[in-house]
Amino acid sequence: MTSSPQQPEGLVLCGLDGSNPLAFLAALGTLRTLSLANQCLNECVRMSWRSGISWTPILHTTSRLTQEDLLETIDCVLARSFDAHPLNALENRDDLRNTLVKWAGKSKATDRQVVDFLSALCSDLAPDATSQLQTVRCDYFMGNLRGILAKTQKTHLHRALFVPWDYADALDNLSLHIEPTEDRRYAYQWHRPAGDPTRNRRGGMIGANRLTVEAFPFFQSFATGDKLSTRGFTGLRMDNTRWTWPIWSCALEYHEIASLLGLPELQADNLDVQRLRARGIVTAFRCRRILVEKTPNFTSATAMF
Repeated sequence: MTSSPQQPEGLVLCGLDGSNPLAFLAALGTLRTLSLANQCLNECVRMSWRSGISWTPILHTTSRLTQEDLLETIDCVLARSFDAHPLNALENRDDLRNTLVKWAGKSKATDRQVVDFLSALCSDLAPDATSQLQTVRCDYFMGNLRGILAKTQKTHLHRALFVPWDYADALDNLSLHIEPTEDRRYAYQWHRPAGDPTRNRRGGMIGANRLTVEAFPFFQSFATGDKLSTRGFTGLRMDNTRWTWPIWSCALEYHEIASLLGLPELQADNLDVQRLRARGIVTAFRCRRILVEKTPNFTSATAMF
C-alpha cells in the first residue's frame, strides 16, 4: 500500500450484500484478514455499512486502499492448505479435550488464532456438539474446508468482493452451506438433491466461502448442556434457533464489532429500535436455522427495522 492522507470515504466492497448471511460473514472475514495483515504496520482497519440497493460494507484505512491492494494483501495472507490453517487443530476431534488444553497452554495474547478458531467451533464440555454457525454435516465439514482452502484463487476473491454474485463456482465439496439458496429441496429444483449434477458446475461462490472461514472467530460458542450456543444466535432446537446480525453506520474495529454481534438487545423478539440506533446500528437482519432431512440450512433473512 502506498502512503497517503486519511481516506474517509473508504473502499466499498460492492459485491457484498449485508442481508445475505454468507456475504455478511465474508465481509467480516475480509476485515479480520486485513486487520491481522496490518498489525505489523500498526495500521487500524475499520468497517462501516452504507445503504443503497443493498447494505454494502466499506473498509476504512489510514493509507489509501485500492481494490488491487486489498486483493493482493488477502491473497498473500490466506492459507492455501488445510494443514497450514489454524483449523488444522480440529482434525482430531476424538481427543478434543487434550487438543484444547494443549493449545490453550500455548496461547499468547499476540498469537492466539488457533484458540480463537477452536473456541468458536467446539467445546470440551460438549464434545459432540457443533457451532450453530456450522451447517455443513460433520462428516463433510473437514473435506469441504480442505477443498475451499485449496481451490480459492485471487479471481474468486475479486468476484466475491467487487462484482454482483454470479454463483458460477461448483458447490460440491466447496461450500460451507451458509448461502440460503443452497436449500435445495425436491420442490425447489429440477434434479433430485442427492446426486444433482449441477453441483459440480455452478451454484456457489468459492471466494465468499473462503473469506467466511476467517470470520469464524467472531462467533465464539459455549456449552449449554450437550449443545453449543453461538454468539448472535437464540434457541437450541431446530424449531426455535435463529441468528440476528446488526448493520452499523459508524466505522468500527474488529474487537468493537465482535462486541456488537453479541448484544443481548439484538436477540429480543421485539427490538428496541431507538436503543439500537443509539449504538450506531441502522438495521438488523434475522434468519432461521432449519433442518432439511439431515442437513441444516439458513433461511433468507428478514430486515427487523
